[in-house]
Amino acid sequence: GVNLPTDHGAMLYWQIISTADQTSMDSTPFSDQGPTMTEFELVGAITNDRPSGSFRTGWATNETLSTAINSVSSSITINLGVSIEHISSIKNIGAIKDNTTHVAKKIAVNLFNFMSSFDDGSGGGGNIVVPKNVFDRWLSRFEAKARVDPNFFMKDQS
Repeated sequence: GVNLPTDHGAMLYWQIISTADQTSMDSTPFSDQGPTMTEFELVGAITNDRPSGSFRTGWATNETLSTAINSVSSSITINLGVSIEHISSIKNIGAIKDNTTHVAKKIAVNLFNFMSSFDDGSGGGGNIVVPKNVFDRWLSRFEAKARVDPNFFMKDQS
């Protein structure tokens, strides 16, 4: 392999570019005049001391990417970027923010909303009264929706 310059590291980025298909008349957020581009998003960094790593891209929960993928009237390019920078600039960058807590909160809100739909107010004092099998019913519904759209719970609920 090739070593990075001494006291330097490589910062790794990704970006979405979505270009409207000129033959389609569909109107979507990604079918405007020119290409739609996101900003480059930092994925992580490597150094000579840490020459490899596993990095979370966040693609599975990225709403912009999901919208672009589901748009039949656009083509998608994902650019990967590498920036060689002095080690002092990337000392604390090694990994991106963990999105696990955000995903867990979205799933919990989905469960709460489902359970709340059964509440008839008879619990009083801020308590929710639900059928005994409410969790099993929610889980079956959640799994069925996830088979169709694995990120359905990440979308804003109106």
